[in-house]
Amino acid sequence: MLHKLMAGLSGLKWGMLAGALMATGVTSHAVERSLKISAPYSVHADQIAMVTIEASTDALGEQVGFLQVEFSIDGGRTWKAVCYLQNSGQRVVQPAQLEPGPAGSVIELRARAAFRDGLAGDVDYRGAAIMWEGNWKVWKTPPAKRVVIKVTAPKSSTS
Repeated sequence: MLHKLMAGLSGLKWGMLAGALMATGVTSHAVERSLKISAPYSVHADQIAMVTIEASTDALGEQVGFLQVEFSIDGGRTWKAVCYLQNSGQRVVQPAQLEPGPAGSVIELRARAAFRDGLAGDVDYRGAAIMWEGNWKVWKTPPAKRVVIKVTAPKSSTS
């Protein structure tokens, strides 16, 4: 009987402690990591494509360890570097200006971020472990994100 009373009392104490923590605002939350590409759907052949790549994390002690962005205007046969940033803090915003190919072509943009220095180790934006010789090496999704920007005919000038 004394055992049941002690068990009930300890349960009551735990309930009071949990209530006190909630009342003081001490709560846990899910870690949020993101990798975003903001780009136009299309650009004219005589127009620069303005894009923005953003990577961020709110995990305690974690940072954007790597942000790598490349683009291609020849169907992915060759890629040109936009940026390769390391140890950029919890949030990085990278604007870029991309020169398009001829009308009828596309600009392909790919970005990937590795988050590191947190409790989870090296992870992608979903929190999955980075496979340095696997998905990272061959630009699989994730950890990569891609966008395609259509290149249209230049605006005709009117007189």
